[in-house]
Amino acid sequence: MQVPKIQEKRIRKRLYQKVGKAIQKYGLIDAGDRILVGLSGGKDSFALLDLLAGRRKYNPVKFELAAIHVSLKSMPYQVDVEYLREFAESRNVPFIHETINLDLSAEDANNPCFVCSWNRRKVLFDLASEQGFQKLALGHHMDDAVETLLMNMAFQGTISSMPPALELFDGKLKIIRPLILCSEAEVKEYVQISGFRGEVKRCQFEKESKRKDIRELLTRLTELNPQARTNIFAAMSHVQPEYLPKEPC
Repeated sequence: MQVPKIQEKRIRKRLYQKVGKAIQKYGLIDAGDRILVGLSGGKDSFALLDLLAGRRKYNPVKFELAAIHVSLKSMPYQVDVEYLREFAESRNVPFIHETINLDLSAEDANNPCFVCSWNRRKVLFDLASEQGFQKLALGHHMDDAVETLLMNMAFQGTISSMPPALELFDGKLKIIRPLILCSEAEVKEYVQISGFRGEVKRCQFEKESKRKDIRELLTRLTELNPQARTNIFAAMSHVQPEYLPKEPC
């Protein structure tokens, strides 16, 4: 069903404003930054690149963008790499494509999502360093941060998540997450009205991940309280240590 123009305008404005708020609130982008954007082929990465390209066009703060997609030969998913290239270049963003061969039989085959993510991330870090990018922009949104918090609490016994900005390698590279104040539902709406195409074939391991189980739990919590996602996200900035147990000295 086609969305009325006035509603489409509201959706675009809301996402643009939330990205702008995140950039200002967390100091994500500075003048002269060279930013490498991870373009995975999923909805979040399309929205991220589109919104950043739009901000670069009209924002007085000048910064450079490049998009990168990392393909894994042996993983059971497919994306249209030429579509990714056209998507980036139509927004005057250079496109980089890297391919690596990942053999899960030689790695930790019991945790394919971790192995895949770790190897992709290594390529991103290495290329950012080689080509002089100060920042790496990833398409994680509020739901991702909340799910990661719950996963770490449930399975690792730690209170940690995905910060809006994270410095690595003694400050030589900073990961930024400009969609951090946007919900997954808002990102989906933005992608739908924009007509962006997703993966050709999704990874089979997505259905087997613990994150999927946590997502279902979060859906249940939202049924109990529609504000559960935003409240849990806000709680990460309002920790009250005096009301938490402490390790004995």
